Amino acid sequence: MLELARNAPQVLELPNAADTKEQGAALFDGHLGLIQGVKVRLAASLGSASLTVAELFALKDGSVVKLDRTIDEPVDIVLEGQVIARGRLVAVDDSFGVSITEIAAGK
Repeated sequence: MLELARNAPQVLELPNAADTKEQGAALFDGHLGLIQGVKVRLAASLGSASLTVAELFALKDGSVVKLDRTIDEPVDIVLEGQVIARGRLVAVDDSFGVSITEIAAGK
């Protein structure tokens, strides 16, 4: 069920990604050959909420939908419905970004 925030939403200060240096191993370490030019789309998932159609239509400018995650939980990086990594939300100039903190283990 939809839970609207009763208190004023918090404004979070996000760290700037430009302040971090690249580190760690690459997500995939191997010869990609023929597929290296294939484009894929990643999605970052902050959380979700369940609501009725009536609650959906009741939303208006300024409404806040409370997600099922807390502020300190990581953001999921999703490829074709599969979580492949997790990280923390950061600012990249005037955009959002995700600083990877964990790579999902292969099956």
